[in-house]
Amino acid sequence: MKILIAGFEGKNNSSKIILNYIKEKSKEDILYLKNDFNICKKQIEEKLINQYDYVLMFGQKTDTKNIYLENNATIGETKLTTNYYYGVLKENLEKNNYKVISSNDAGNYLCNEVFFRALNFKQNNNLKSKIGFIHIPTINNIIDIKNLSSVILNYIETLYDIFNIALLQLSPMNKIENNMLKGIEYCRKAKEKGADIAIFPEMWNNGYEMLFEGDLKDQDDIPQEKVERWNSKAIENDDEFIKCYINLAKELQIAIALTYLEKTEEKPKNTVIIIDKNGNIILKYSKVHTVDSKMEAYTQPGTEFKTCELEYEKGKVKLGTMICFDRDFPESARILMLQGSELILVPNACYMSKIRLEQLKVRAYENMVGIVTVNYANLSGKSSAYSPIVRNINKHELNSEVLVMDNSEDIKIVQFNMSEIREYRRRETLGDAYRKPYAYKQLSENNVQEPFIRKDARRNIEEVI
Repeated sequence: MKILIAGFEGKNNSSKIILNYIKEKSKEDILYLKNDFNICKKQIEEKLINQYDYVLMFGQKTDTKNIYLENNATIGETKLTTNYYYGVLKENLEKNNYKVISSNDAGNYLCNEVFFRALNFKQNNNLKSKIGFIHIPTINNIIDIKNLSSVILNYIETLYDIFNIALLQLSPMNKIENNMLKGIEYCRKAKEKGADIAIFPEMWNNGYEMLFEGDLKDQDDIPQEKVERWNSKAIENDDEFIKCYINLAKELQIAIALTYLEKTEEKPKNTVIIIDKNGNIILKYSKVHTVDSKMEAYTQPGTEFKTCELEYEKGKVKLGTMICFDRDFPESARILMLQGSELILVPNACYMSKIRLEQLKVRAYENMVGIVTVNYANLSGKSSAYSPIVRNINKHELNSEVLVMDNSEDIKIVQFNMSEIREYRRRETLGDAYRKPYAYKQLSENNVQEPFIRKDARRNIEEVI
């Protein structure tokens, strides 16, 4: 995590006083901007090239006792808008009795100029930095500059409440043992990259080996020995494949979302477990929405969705899981949200088309949860992550896409600021805030009408267990 704090020089400049306080109390990178148009533009651009995660700039505003959180900067006919989420900062300031204004006018002098140049440089260089600008009163209009500095410093510390997720976008090997070894190698790489948890694609132990292509109804005959050979790839919960990852999680002190074809007394299950950094299995979930028209007719569906609480370096996070086809049903993510999930992990094994990516984006939006999907590289990749935060405190739309990978085999780390997500969920209107459950009774009924009747659909619990 890299954070840059910038503000203007000046003997009695309130922004400089705040920078001095932060510099004394913390290890953030501090930039004192010159009160010169050309120099300050050059200063900020030279810093931004260092790829900061957050850039927080301060300037002073005369004739006010309010604090202004700037959303835009304008030069001529060009207006640039920040994607900085000010919600937690606003909350912290208001708790300390400061009047906070969400502003769309950064002025027409140095503050506006340097904010515009920073946003423009970010845009032109495709930087991921989140850049914010805060106007504070002049020193004579601040009752206690030290207290304000302390509140801002406490806010900066919340920027480190980051949960790091490693997306292991891999291609499978030809044997379970080789998949196991490859997965171990990539978990080690994930740890080196600072991950709190590593997530595998769906059914990693056999690489989602296909029993047959296409729909089941299109098959002339599926030899029983072929089914038995596929079933033989299912593993029990005390299998060496799972034990090795339990030991790896303890060794590396990293959580692992491990997927596999689970052996049961009946048909095998499509399962994911979450192993915490101490080697404990804290969640076990089997895919509810099996693709019954295809080879997953030979698997046994799960019967419930599950959420767990995972402890990581910065705190605790509530995680839910769903698997591939589960994401096509809004009920899956909805139930996980109702159980308290803050982030949903989605192991996947199918082509991720544009509409499927947009679908995940909507699931994150409507439930106010983060969603991370991990797909196989050889199935087109496009592993992805979406934030629940779609607007700032001034109701300006933000891009909730955190990441969409290409089709190459790779590891990517995505970061979710849990403080920001929790504050956003407290004040926004979706999720469970205004639902009307009394009107949803029909959702749990088993009656189905044309054109949706399918003979192979296992809709009732009696057909599942």
